[in-house]
Amino acid sequence: MSWCVLSVRRFFPPLSGCLLLIALAACGGRVSFEEREPWRHEAEETCLQSGGVREGPSVAMVKAIDGPGACGIDHPFRVAALGEASPMSFAAEEGVGRETPFGLFGAAGRTAVTARPAVVTPAATLACPMVPALDRFVSQTVQPAALHWFNQPVVTISQISAYSCRGMNDNPFAHISEHAFGNALDIAAFTLADGHTISLKNGWRGMPEEQGFLHDVEEGACAIFATVLAPGSNAYHEDHMHVDLMRRPSGRAICEPHALAGEAAAFLSGSGRHGGGGRTGAAPARGTDRNVPWAMARDR
Repeated sequence: MSWCVLSVRRFFPPLSGCLLLIALAACGGRVSFEEREPWRHEAEETCLQSGGVREGPSVAMVKAIDGPGACGIDHPFRVAALGEASPMSFAAEEGVGRETPFGLFGAAGRTAVTARPAVVTPAATLACPMVPALDRFVSQTVQPAALHWFNQPVVTISQISAYSCRGMNDNPFAHISEHAFGNALDIAAFTLADGHTISLKNGWRGMPEEQGFLHDVEEGACAIFATVLAPGSNAYHEDHMHVDLMRRPSGRAICEPHALAGEAAAFLSGSGRHGGGGRTGAAPARGTDRNVPWAMARDR
């Protein structure tokens, strides 16, 4: 029995069933009543048996989390770094940097760097399936995008929420959050090897190369995760990018705002059509600007 139930019955022993439910709702909201779906246990077991998560200096299995209510993780991992150590190279077209209407981004010629696992700060408590998904995201999307736009790797990923027993958007009366199962991560910023930090809060509407990088990151995330919510999706995600592996009966995936290629985001950032007022990430109406190729600017 959860702490909430014990507290309510201790201090209000005469409460009837209906009044008890009301009191519990005030104490814990829907978290107290919802059940953990069977697929969550199955997904964790499958992940564990597959060997997709390897323990080491930066990844360690910790004690199972059970409750309160539906909250919990059968096989939680404490993750202090994400991604694989691997050599990477970027070759600009025709041996020059990438020319855009706002200057030359990226390095000239071919540049080789070694991307090491990016430190996660603070360390994140996550369910098993999230760990290989995030490793793939960092190795296949974040690091190539950083090299593409800044000619250097990301060394630190700042997160503001991993496992957390709560309702969506911290609302106790909303549907239980994927964070309550360690099935989500909220990313606030990326720090490059030279110390430059690109935050979602400022970079989403920041310099063209920051916008380009973050939009490429979002586009890659949408190919891996079931839910991606970035600045412009709603008021709750103006300072971070939420990613999760939620399973919906419809099989539907959510990517908001609609993914826009980084090159298009950088191109549009100085036109007043992107990164300024209104919903970010939205492409201009078709044909409104003949100087912007529609194939480049459309939502993808």
